[in-house]
Amino acid sequence: FIVSIIIAVIVIPILRRLKVGQTEREDGPQSHLKKQGTPTMGGIIMVLTVICLIAVNFIFFNGGSQAGIPLKTLPLVIVTIGFGIVGFIDDFKKVVLKNTEGLKPLYKMLGLIIVAVIFTLYLTQILKIGTDTYIPFVKKYITLPIWIYIPAAVFVLIGTTNAVNLTDGIDGLATSITTIIVACLTVVGIIFGITEITIFGSILI
Repeated sequence: FIVSIIIAVIVIPILRRLKVGQTEREDGPQSHLKKQGTPTMGGIIMVLTVICLIAVNFIFFNGGSQAGIPLKTLPLVIVTIGFGIVGFIDDFKKVVLKNTEGLKPLYKMLGLIIVAVIFTLYLTQILKIGTDTYIPFVKKYITLPIWIYIPAAVFVLIGTTNAVNLTDGIDGLATSITTIIVACLTVVGIIFGITEITIFGSILI
């Protein structure tokens, strides 16, 4: 939290100087028009915070018995940056090119799908995590065929990402909801002893 504040103190004045401000849709509520010019691209602060703290984790765990933990967080960081790049392009079109529509939905979805597919293939083909999926309601694992697991994982990634995008229309709404969900998933990581999820989730919270 402190790191994100420090980065925000540095980044927000830069965004102001570059006139990177919010462009409000004219067909929206009139009350939203007063937000015109509010610095946007706050995702830059979040991504920089994640990168800084993961780097600290690499230093902290270096040489110890848990040296492999930071490496396990890398896929999470990479997929976050990947989705962040798609969001950056969308914001760039809105605030720099003054296009309130931003990136076309088809192109945005294509970009998200590419990132999600690469991430899922990395998990299944490189890390070999397997396709066992825990069903909490029956407290059992089921092994999904790879041809079902990959589309299902991509669907979950795209679904959750777009859920945040759709919610991110009112100040603080996406932040509050996402914090609650990530806190829950972080607790799940603690219960199951998945340290990389615990670390990454704590950073995001």
